[in-house]
Amino acid sequence: MKEVALFTTFSDIQQAYSLNIITQYQIKMLLLNGYTPTVIVHETFVPEGIYAHPQVKLEYIPNVACHNEVVKDETFENDVTLIENRLREILKDIDVVITHDIIYQNACLKHNFAARKIAKEFPQIRWLHWIHSATSPLLLNMIRPIFADEYVDLVQTEFPNSKYVYPNSYAIPSVSKNFNVPSEDVVCVHHPTDLPNYIGMSKEEEELVYKKEILTADAITTYPIRLDRGKQVEYVIKTMAMLKEFGLDIRIIIIDFHSTAGDKVTYRDELKQLAIDWELNSDEVTFLSEESDNWTLEVPQSTVAHFQMLSNVFILPSVSETYSLIAQEAGLMKQVMVLNADFPPLRSIYGENAIYRKYSSRYDVMADPFEAMRPESETKTKYGSDNLPEEARKGAEKDYHKVTAGMIAARLMHPEMAMSIHLRKNRNLQTIFKKELEPLFFNN
Repeated sequence: MKEVALFTTFSDIQQAYSLNIITQYQIKMLLLNGYTPTVIVHETFVPEGIYAHPQVKLEYIPNVACHNEVVKDETFENDVTLIENRLREILKDIDVVITHDIIYQNACLKHNFAARKIAKEFPQIRWLHWIHSATSPLLLNMIRPIFADEYVDLVQTEFPNSKYVYPNSYAIPSVSKNFNVPSEDVVCVHHPTDLPNYIGMSKEEEELVYKKEILTADAITTYPIRLDRGKQVEYVIKTMAMLKEFGLDIRIIIIDFHSTAGDKVTYRDELKQLAIDWELNSDEVTFLSEESDNWTLEVPQSTVAHFQMLSNVFILPSVSETYSLIAQEAGLMKQVMVLNADFPPLRSIYGENAIYRKYSSRYDVMADPFEAMRPESETKTKYGSDNLPEEARKGAEKDYHKVTAGMIAARLMHPEMAMSIHLRKNRNLQTIFKKELEPLFFNN
């Protein structure tokens, strides 16, 4: 595993400063993947948050006078030497250095000089230079022409053993031109979003998200229920399983509170076996009660909300509800909703925008409303005739749930949903790290 350092000029933590946010994401990506990063900051920097993580090694460089104008002041040579000497100590055992606008910003000119000297001294170090602005250094030269010739010469002299990193591929030719480097030395690494942190997940919730690779799924459903058989969880499992027939990666999160004894335990075991029978694995189906002692009996509403925020499909096949707050919460999260057509009150509550499919109910859909909810009433939906052989009936049921899955898949293709899925899958910390950032540690 490579030894990685992040070279910044941060003198404090500015939460609104995008370089600080991107740096924190990079630190977290490294920590999630077993690295122990070194982070270089100015000596006035006071660590907090992820900068204070026990696996993060903070190293300090001297505060030096910095200028937005490109100024060679009377302390220039001495300041460069001070920075160079500290970098030599810090980087002597480092394999990869990630810099943030060190080779671009006017105010980082002294750090730029010092880093180039270290790069020549330690040719084994690989440098990855994040460029955070699209403004050409040549344009900066026109705006601020102080020390211009040397500055322009410097930014257009290729940094040894380096890749220049930009967050969109369209601008690669411009970055190549601006810094006078071959286009193959400019690479795209998109900015990630730390979604679990963004929506306020706890450490325990976040660990489950990464353990089960939930962010990379196409279709995610959360079903917060006590494990009563009337909730008909089997239809959630079967429908989501059929989404795989459309090439979608799926995750089912069953938040099974108050389900620690009696038939609820038996029912859970049956559902786990059903998932196996329908070719789902333990990453694809999660019973929250089995993931933590904290979730065995009670699950905080915040935890339910966090998993609902990640979800984009909600299936409610319950045989009876007075209202269903969880359905309302799912709808507020803009999820594709599948509701039980055999239980008409749901249509009166949630209107016509849901997908309605038949799952049986304790309601006689053919009766007068005054009689429809008598104790003996029910609607019994069968998938396939009783006269069919068992395998044929199973096939008919699969066909029914596949139609439902197709209806869900079609709605997930709507532009707004498709964009959300694309960004969640491809701009999360782990995808960006594994597919875009970490390979740069090794490739020439």
